[in-house]
Amino acid sequence: MELYNIDLERGILNSIIFDNTKLEEVESILRAEDFYLPFHQNLFETMEELYKNDIPIDEIFLKDELIKRKKFDENLFFEILATTPIENVDEYAKTLKELSLKRKLQILFKRASIKIENQNVLELINQIKKELENLEKDNSDTFKLADFSVVEDKEIEFILKEFLPIPRKAVTLLSAKGGAGKSWLVLQLALRFLNENSNKKVFAWLSEDPLFATKKRAEKILNEVLVNDNRIKFYDINNPTYKNFKYLGSETRPFHLIEYDYKNKKINPLFYKLKHTLRDFDFIILDPLIAFFGGDENNNSQAREFMNLLTEWADKEDKAILVVHHNNKSTTGGIRGASAFVDAVRLQYQLFHPQELEKDAKVLPDNYRIIKIMKDNWGVERILNKKETGIEIFGSKK
Repeated sequence: MELYNIDLERGILNSIIFDNTKLEEVESILRAEDFYLPFHQNLFETMEELYKNDIPIDEIFLKDELIKRKKFDENLFFEILATTPIENVDEYAKTLKELSLKRKLQILFKRASIKIENQNVLELINQIKKELENLEKDNSDTFKLADFSVVEDKEIEFILKEFLPIPRKAVTLLSAKGGAGKSWLVLQLALRFLNENSNKKVFAWLSEDPLFATKKRAEKILNEVLVNDNRIKFYDINNPTYKNFKYLGSETRPFHLIEYDYKNKKINPLFYKLKHTLRDFDFIILDPLIAFFGGDENNNSQAREFMNLLTEWADKEDKAILVVHHNNKSTTGGIRGASAFVDAVRLQYQLFHPQELEKDAKVLPDNYRIIKIMKDNWGVERILNKKETGIEIFGSKK
């Protein structure tokens, strides 16, 4: 009986190249030593190293790195690239793990049979028992179970906690109807964050607005809104603090983070380059969501994949990510597209024009907006001591 499956190894490795996020599924089950061919072991180790450094796991980077290590085999690499990717890669990884454990058992028993004539029986039994325990541990590490005694107590960290709390290591969704002033609000959030944290960095991709328009808006926010809020006479937009605000506008065409082709999907290599570029940034704003989502807007599975990709980024690199999305045009409100966009986050804010809420229209001036907490799993309502708040987003009309 052959205790290996080369085709299965190729399929798993090709699936990771096709969709880099598959590596995390496989890593939770397999180690490099679980692959039978030495080249496959070297390739898997290289994949892990590239992923760790936010470098795309693609044909070019893999080949270059393996050549540097003098471990490249063009024929074996081509055979992997020619293999069809596997959809349920975690299930096949478990099969490969079982084959690997059987090989290790086979080696263990062969060694024991050689030693049985010249070694004390009790010593041999204890040695075999110890090695079997190691194999059992290797197989059970797939699920790292925890209990209350080993879990560290932590509090959710927020940025802008006194104004509009946004959690770190998570994705927050902000939605509104068209023309409500979403871009004005997120720009104000970015500037407030920098005023509170001059050594931190913000990135905003405001894909619907040209660069010059965003600059003019920033100046107006600083000197018509924040100047009153903070009792400062004048803000200089050229202050070094605001050099930590980096942004892209409509001049740069946004890309889809996940590319879909029929039933297949692949993480866009540009996403890994973007992550690498923003590795030192603390607060990231993407406006609007649909500019970066390449799937069917009404497909819950694809919507969750997209949001999970951002959540993983936020959690792994300790970032606060704010995604701006459109509401539908119906009178009932609610976000546009799949419900999974909301289901996948723990906090959602919704921005309203006072005219949308008749009870507030006569009370609030036109430069104010209402922000309501629509989903709150982080306890933001307790922090603010209210479920909605009025915020000045434009300067007062003179």
